[in-house]
Amino acid sequence: MKKKLLALLLAGAMVFGMTATVSAAEDKFAGKDMEAKAPDNDMVVALQADATHLDPHVSSNGFSNTITNAMYETLLTFNEDSEIVPMLAKDWSVSEDGLSYTFTLNEGIKFHDGEDFNAESVVAVYERGMADDSLTLQRTVKDWESVTADSEYVVTIKLKEPNNTFINKITQTRIVSKAGMDQGKDYLAKHSCGTGPFILEERVDGGYTKMVRNDNYWRDGATVDTLTFQVVPEDGARIAMLQTGEVDVIDPLPATDVERIKGEPTIIIDNNPSITYRYVTLNTEMELPDGRKPFSDKRVRQAMNYAFDSEAYAMVVFSGYAEVPTSIYSESIMYHSPQTPYTADIEKAKELMKEAGYEDGFDVKIIVDNTSIEMKGAEFVKQQLSQINVNVELLANESTANAELTSAPLEDTTVEMWYVNWGSGSYEADGSMRSILHSSKFPPEGYNTAFWKNEEFDTLLDDALKMTDTDEIAEAYAKAQAIAWEECPWIFLGNDNKLAAYKSYVTGLQYKPAGEMVFTTIGLNV
Repeated sequence: MKKKLLALLLAGAMVFGMTATVSAAEDKFAGKDMEAKAPDNDMVVALQADATHLDPHVSSNGFSNTITNAMYETLLTFNEDSEIVPMLAKDWSVSEDGLSYTFTLNEGIKFHDGEDFNAESVVAVYERGMADDSLTLQRTVKDWESVTADSEYVVTIKLKEPNNTFINKITQTRIVSKAGMDQGKDYLAKHSCGTGPFILEERVDGGYTKMVRNDNYWRDGATVDTLTFQVVPEDGARIAMLQTGEVDVIDPLPATDVERIKGEPTIIIDNNPSITYRYVTLNTEMELPDGRKPFSDKRVRQAMNYAFDSEAYAMVVFSGYAEVPTSIYSESIMYHSPQTPYTADIEKAKELMKEAGYEDGFDVKIIVDNTSIEMKGAEFVKQQLSQINVNVELLANESTANAELTSAPLEDTTVEMWYVNWGSGSYEADGSMRSILHSSKFPPEGYNTAFWKNEEFDTLLDDALKMTDTDEIAEAYAKAQAIAWEECPWIFLGNDNKLAAYKSYVTGLQYKPAGEMVFTTIGLNV
């Protein structure tokens, strides 16, 4: 008998959600001053990095989503218990063949620019995505056969082929007014045209994004007057600003600073399990000056993993608030299949390097975001690889600069190694692997900057999308994980916890799975 796929997906997600809730709630209010008052009704959030763009169909990284999600909404979303629930759509149904998804939409909703939200709004999003291949949106909608407005408030999305992750992925597709989309990306970089609880007021790239409360919001929303996301890359500065009350929330809280503020009566610390997976991509096509391609040899890639001590990495970089990796994505994601860890073994690493003809090592460059925690992690990687004569030069850049570098196609890329992290916003296995390892996702189509190609891996991912039996899906994903783990297109680093901190006078802060902050109902005790 076929298993109830969606029910099991949600059940699995709920187990994770319950774990996150228990962890986050653990004694965090003990000894805290819950009567503290905010100095004003303006919320300020200090983020480690800026959004790459405020057009939600352009940007895709975590900080971009945190900011744009305050202005833009989706048909469905995840709640704090990791269940998929209605948002702009109030219910949905699926056809027998698994190809058509029909959504009944909420009525009476206005976009920030005064346009009505309706079925034609969803059609317009699809048409925009199909017409512009520079948008990250196209990666989603290109798998849709059509979008039809059945009536003013009923819309059907038909897929080209069955895809059991569609419902998860639709939670990431933000709806923008047609008028706003017609004015283009540059307009949306400075104006918001969503249905969300906040409206863009002012934007300084690399500095801050200020929003005002949407007083015409269609459901119960925030009570603060303004919400400002301020970019503060330096960890110590974010901590100091939280302590003095210059900001109300910081994300992330550096693991190394937890003990520093743990006892402060007006600061709450949230510690949640995370889907953030840290790794270093190894460009398998990189050439040395003598024409050799070290990363094309699996033995070299394996050697680098044996040279790396994940346990020490968790302690040194994250003060123990991290887990040793046991596969190519976080165990918080369904269908995770544990592999045999690459425990540190320098002699084995040196032996593999010698077998591959690289006993004397080589020089290589690694790009990294220029934030404190990323730099600390990359420095640790550099030190570890020096043990096998791999001489790493760090190239630290703004995250937006690295986003541009890593979008270059193979023939133009200068990326040799990339210290990076990934977490699928749709919280499912395909989203945790496809964009970063499938051979169809070489930049600029995706983020497979290892330029790694394995036909069996690709086929397993493609076939799994069409399956409905959960045992078959689990088997396919387990095989895929085993292949990538043995092939080592990356150095597998670890999974760090999601740590954030805020003032005790903050109210209404919510979380999606794995600790993504949601500001829909945010408030301040003034």
